[in-house]
Amino acid sequence: MSEPNTIPLLDHELAEDEFAWMQGVYADFDTLRASYAGRESEFDPKQALRDVLNRDEYKLSADADLSGPGPWRLGQNRHGRGVAAVFLPRVELHRHLRSRTDQFAMYVIGEADAFSLDADGQAVLTPVTGGAHFHNPPGAPHAFVPRVGKPVADEWEIAFIAITPRNLREDTEAVPDEVKAAYRRTVGRDAPHGA
Repeated sequence: MSEPNTIPLLDHELAEDEFAWMQGVYADFDTLRASYAGRESEFDPKQALRDVLNRDEYKLSADADLSGPGPWRLGQNRHGRGVAAVFLPRVELHRHLRSRTDQFAMYVIGEADAFSLDADGQAVLTPVTGGAHFHNPPGAPHAFVPRVGKPVADEWEIAFIAITPRNLREDTEAVPDEVKAAYRRTVGRDAPHGA
C-alpha cells in the first residue's frame, strides 16, 4: 500500500465502446448459459466465461492467459485501462483512494450483495444480478458479500470483470474503523482483515 498523495487521481467516465464491449461479453455469456436449460448442473460458468473471452471479438491482448483460477489479465482496452476477469471465493473489503474502478458482475455461485456507502456515508447493500455495473469512485469502500440473511453456498464465488485505470496493487487500502463498524452492523459479520 502506498501513500495516496504520491499517485495521481484517476477518476474517468467509461466510454461507450467500453460499455458495448462489456454488454457483448455478458450477452454472449448469458446466451451460452441459457443453452443449458434443463441441464443446468452441467453448466460450468468459469469455462463458459473463458470460452466467450477467448472469442476474437473480445480479445484485448494476444497473450491474455485464461487458464487457472484467475484473475485473468485480459489486457488494456483502447483507452489504456486494464481489464481483468476476477473470481472471488471470499469477501475483500477495501478502497482505492486515487482510482475509479468499474466492476461488471458475470455470475455468482450462490447469491451476493454489493456493500458500499451512500453519499451520506450510510451502508448500502445492493443485490448482485448478472451484468450489473458497480461504479466505485476513488476512495469508496466496496465489497461483494454472500447475500445477507441467506445461507451461504458451500462453493460461494462471485465472478466479475473489472475495468481499472492502473495496477491497483499501488492503490489498495484498508478501510477505516468506522467503515468496518458499518459493515459489521449491515452484514452481521466482522469485516475481513487486510486490504
